[in-house]
Amino acid sequence: MLLLNTFYRENGQGIVEYAILLAFVVAVAAFLFTQAGLKDEVTATFSSTASILRS
Repeated sequence: MLLLNTFYRENGQGIVEYAILLAFVVAVAAFLFTQAGLKDEVTATFSSTASILRS
């Protein structure tokens, strides 16, 4: 019975850890997107792809 109680108490901990990891990845991606000039490259890539698809 003690083992089952331990299992149920730690069930939500994994979800919180994944949420923190996801928040970190999103923060790094947002930083790279805004500060490293990646925004201009992504915009140019989408524009050229759209131009090729219209042809």
